[in-house]
Amino acid sequence: MELGLKVDVCTYTGMRHGVPNLLRLLDRLAVRASFFVAVGPDHSGRAIRRVFRPGFLEKMRRTQAVSTYGWQTMLYGTLLPGPHIGRRCAGLLREIVATGHELAVHGYNHVRWQDCLPRLSAEEIDRELARAWETVFDATGVRPRAFGAPGWQCTPVSFECEDRLGLGYHSDTRGRGPYYPVANGTAFRTLEIPTTLLTLDETWGRVGDDAESVQRWYLRQLQPGVNVYTAHAEMEGRSFLPFLQGWLEKLLSDGVAVRRLDEIAEQVRNAPRAVVQNGSVPGRAGTVAIQGEDVD
Repeated sequence: MELGLKVDVCTYTGMRHGVPNLLRLLDRLAVRASFFVAVGPDHSGRAIRRVFRPGFLEKMRRTQAVSTYGWQTMLYGTLLPGPHIGRRCAGLLREIVATGHELAVHGYNHVRWQDCLPRLSAEEIDRELARAWETVFDATGVRPRAFGAPGWQCTPVSFECEDRLGLGYHSDTRGRGPYYPVANGTAFRTLEIPTTLLTLDETWGRVGDDAESVQRWYLRQLQPGVNVYTAHAEMEGRSFLPFLQGWLEKLLSDGVAVRRLDEIAEQVRNAPRAVVQNGSVPGRAGTVAIQGEDVD
């Protein structure tokens, strides 16, 4: 049994304040993770359009979103200019690499990808990806080998664009284990390492409302083989940091190996092909890309 630890960094606040806390915690525990960073402008305020999705306001209430993300984050891209995460935090991008973690891309403009992807052409998606790769390379001299779709939003066109990047893997969907995606009858060649466990914003206040009970719930969800947990720098890197520390300590004491996703990808042999479909996840508003049935 092993856990792939993925950290999504979606906002300037998550990068500026959450990532340093996570780096210190993971260093104390001798754990290395895969950091997926949205490196372009933070336009989080434009996500207000999601307020009309069933369950969105309830999720905001459960996760104490205003205090978790901060008022500034909720105004970036509307009443406040959105800070450019990759340029403002280039030093932190370098620190992620220097301390032995994997640095991967979580999009350029996170909100644009999550909310507008089905309307984006291949050329527009290619530009989003190119801007992100250029930003990371300018800051670190490193060309990332992995991508994680913002909001777990995918289309056949986005899979085609990612295939052209020659990635080691991507982590775009929710699912049960590593696979090669098939969409609209097209089989794609880049390995997918899906998030297999629910995220904290999907469980907190639903399966429990204190760290101990939620940690126990997560321990019961682990399956033999590969499990993947996606933390968020805005939550587990800030007010929910004690939850993550306690859970990782329990995992390590139980002998569960906690690893970077690229290390897991390198181990994968003969992964199946599986259909990617849109579906719902408990505790999350809207739909996400989900691993469906295996295909021959």
